[in-house]
Amino acid sequence: MSDPRYPIAVCLSVGIVLPALALRNAGLFMASVPVLAYAAALLIARLRLPRPELDVTRTPSAHRVCSGDDIQIVVTASNGGAALPLVGVLDAVPDGERLHEGSPSYLGPIARDQDVRLSYTVRPERGLHFQKQVTVVSWAWSGLAFQEHGLVCSTYVSAVPEIEKLPPLILRPRRTHAVAGSIMARTAGPGVDFFGCRGYVPGDDVRRINWRALARTDRLVVNEYEQERMADVILVLDVRAQAHVEVGARGTFEPACRCAASLADHLIRSGNRVGFLLYGQSIDWIQPAGGRFHLEKILASILRAKPVRSFAFEDLASIPMSVFPSGSQVILLSSLPNDEDYRVPIQLTARGYSVLVLHLNSEKLQASAQPPDDALALGLRIREMRRDTMVRQMRRGGVRVLAWDTEEPLSVALHRARLERDGGRRRA
Repeated sequence: MSDPRYPIAVCLSVGIVLPALALRNAGLFMASVPVLAYAAALLIARLRLPRPELDVTRTPSAHRVCSGDDIQIVVTASNGGAALPLVGVLDAVPDGERLHEGSPSYLGPIARDQDVRLSYTVRPERGLHFQKQVTVVSWAWSGLAFQEHGLVCSTYVSAVPEIEKLPPLILRPRRTHAVAGSIMARTAGPGVDFFGCRGYVPGDDVRRINWRALARTDRLVVNEYEQERMADVILVLDVRAQAHVEVGARGTFEPACRCAASLADHLIRSGNRVGFLLYGQSIDWIQPAGGRFHLEKILASILRAKPVRSFAFEDLASIPMSVFPSGSQVILLSSLPNDEDYRVPIQLTARGYSVLVLHLNSEKLQASAQPPDDALALGLRIREMRRDTMVRQMRRGGVRVLAWDTEEPLSVALHRARLERDGGRRRA
């Protein structure tokens, strides 16, 4: 980095000396002597300033953490050249990382073959964070000159959403694979859940004989169980800006990302094939697959997710339904801000998909940002009535809907839906 004092001192001294010589004015010439001496001192200090020969390394304690966890970053600067009287080492903290402890800078002398170590702790938000270089500034003994250098030292830290442990999900896709899994296949076979009874056929396992039915009907009857198979589950994360609400540090977007990551982890660990679609700015589609490597691909896609506005994706009508495997289970994470959005889950159901909508409820979040007011309460009530009407229409169309308040954990909402189902009330 160039020091602006040099051109200023040189221009000022030349601007005084030249008129003094032209006018042959000794007083004016003598007035330029201090400026010339200052410019000469700056130039000499600049020429004698040694170039720092520092070897800088940056070592994070982990390259992958959950968002909100602490990461300790250690920067070591080794001087392999001449002694430096005064050196400043600054490691810039990237956007999205909050400095928690320590300091990312050092100011002081560095002797020859001396190592300077600085350590600090950051808390990264969800995303991929790069740190490319470390800034080093060295000063001369007199302090009249300095040099600034950017030393390349690239490291990265990926902060994935916190994965929540979820209870078992009740999914009913219309089509399953002929591979063992965790989804009920609606057909009799090996399993643990009771499916029905049928007459005894020679060769059936005697342990499956229903002895109570034999006592009542005097006929041999065997129990059948429902098969558990692998299924294709499609997660659709709505990243349109109009589908999310941000109130200060709180909002619905980050909980939706955590929900998508938790669902992907739970479904893949349960032995299912999971596809993932980011819908908003573009169509970021990942084909259904299973395994730990595929989960990493989904988490990497969630890392890149940001709320965006796009005229091409103002509503959900542009969802590429043709790429979804036929008869698969579709889980849509959205607040459905437009009236047209409510028709898309019904269309998916009509095309042979089983659809579950995780409706992001942000009424409480919006109400907390405004002072109590009768007009506001009336507006929220009207919006709630509109939402309930649309939800009833989707349920009549065969869509399962789970209203989720993003201020509470997803597992709590799933437990509540299970209790409502088991209690005989309206199914979520």
